[in-house]
Amino acid sequence: MFFSKKSYTVSIPDRNIVLEAKSGTNLYKLLIDENLINPTLCNGAGQCGKCKMHYISPNIPKPVYKETLILAKVNIDAGYRLACQQVIKKNIEIDISEISSSAKFFNTENKSETKKDETENNNTVENNQNLTAETAKLHEKIDETVSINDFSPEQSYKSSFDIRKEEGPTDGILLIQQRSGIRYYCYSAAIDNIVSEGTHPYNEPLRDIIDNDMLPDFLYSELKIRDIERVMVLIDGNDSYGAETKMDMFRYLNFEIGTQQYEMIMPRGSKSYDIAHFFRLLNADKANQLIFSLDMLNRCHYATPKLFTDMHFPFLRNNNLVAVKPRGLNPITSFNDKLEPAATQNKEKDIDGITLTALLQFVKLMMKQGIINNKFQLKPRNELSKQNVPLGLSVRVYGQETPEGYYIYRDRFAEIVITQNELNELYQIRSYIRSVIDYTRECIGVVNGLIFYTTQTHDDLINLMFDLEFIPKEFANKVIYRPGEATVQAIKLFKEKDVPAFLHVHFNNIKRIDLLEDADFQKAAVSNFLEV
Repeated sequence: MFFSKKSYTVSIPDRNIVLEAKSGTNLYKLLIDENLINPTLCNGAGQCGKCKMHYISPNIPKPVYKETLILAKVNIDAGYRLACQQVIKKNIEIDISEISSSAKFFNTENKSETKKDETENNNTVENNQNLTAETAKLHEKIDETVSINDFSPEQSYKSSFDIRKEEGPTDGILLIQQRSGIRYYCYSAAIDNIVSEGTHPYNEPLRDIIDNDMLPDFLYSELKIRDIERVMVLIDGNDSYGAETKMDMFRYLNFEIGTQQYEMIMPRGSKSYDIAHFFRLLNADKANQLIFSLDMLNRCHYATPKLFTDMHFPFLRNNNLVAVKPRGLNPITSFNDKLEPAATQNKEKDIDGITLTALLQFVKLMMKQGIINNKFQLKPRNELSKQNVPLGLSVRVYGQETPEGYYIYRDRFAEIVITQNELNELYQIRSYIRSVIDYTRECIGVVNGLIFYTTQTHDDLINLMFDLEFIPKEFANKVIYRPGEATVQAIKLFKEKDVPAFLHVHFNNIKRIDLLEDADFQKAAVSNFLEV
């Protein structure tokens, strides 16, 4: 017997339309198929924000990560979502008037036909050229200086650029060096978002392209990019160009080649930690939020609309919570109450590591069993026997009167342990986070919420941090977790005419605090058992 997917209704009151769709149908695709909206710039990739719709029905779904990047918080709270990110799982009632008004500028009948034997990269290039013409049309509509019947893409684009140059934003391209090639994002000032992206599998690194004066040729010949006034390049490695340090986080250099403006953003030193943290700040909510990067904890920020407070604490034994234990290729992902592995990433392979969330779960279980105290200190075996801890657990402590560690997992192929030093690192990070929270509330300002960043996604991480009291319980509904690559946030630097102008507008007022030298922080550290 075969079972079909359940069907739901999509009601659109302003059109007097009720559609029927199977469970799991993408809302954007449904609206396109029903000819209710025109394709948006990114064609449903969650990048242009032009498919914004409004839920009229109650029980609005939580926003997905892309929606938090594209939509303003006030819109999210008001029930706006991106149709391309919504999957139909129940009967809904929506308003699509904003999609219709945003899509009406684009003529879907004039799209170029692509050859089937062309590569995926060439398809992307052809789409980019089409998008450039469409963007010019949108500029013309906004300027309201040229009749649509007299449309000239080249003239409209240039006149729009002259106007935007005075105001700030310009169309541009962001280039990022990656292992797989050169990643690029094309930005349109007209819609204030990314209109196309891709990865070019180029063998030569960006630094060599720049050093050999081949960057304009690379854009023109390899990426087939036309009519771009501004090029921003992100590269790693030591600076050899005499760039200027900005915000004590990154180095910056700008120059011109012909009519194009070029900007280079590089790490301040040999490592890219600070520059990654800066890119995360570009997406930070400034409504009195305290911002932590769990993979670079020696620097955190308190953000308000008028002031960024930059706090340094270089004293941590390990400023990277994510790196306390190696993950391995086939890590343990969860444990049962007997402290035995309950799941691994791949049952067919030998265990060789542990995920961050599994590690914190293991520490939580150790505390529950009484193997460690509330300061994450291992107890000797003789003390565990007095507490009637099962022998199978107590024998996993190694070291005599002063325990040195505890066996997480042992077999003839692998041995995974957590040392007392690693437990000390976890406890110091825990005490540090709580100390910064207390210090900020006591000495700087009200903390409306916390933001935590990591590069990779760690499921259930925040819940475990609450369980282990890394985070006070009072912030239960005030925590935002944002995992993912930070470099794409650099696209937001195109919102002003250049990077210095952006910094002047958004980061003009910065207060820097050395927590190690601050007497008030010392008091907060003492109350949280943070050894300084």
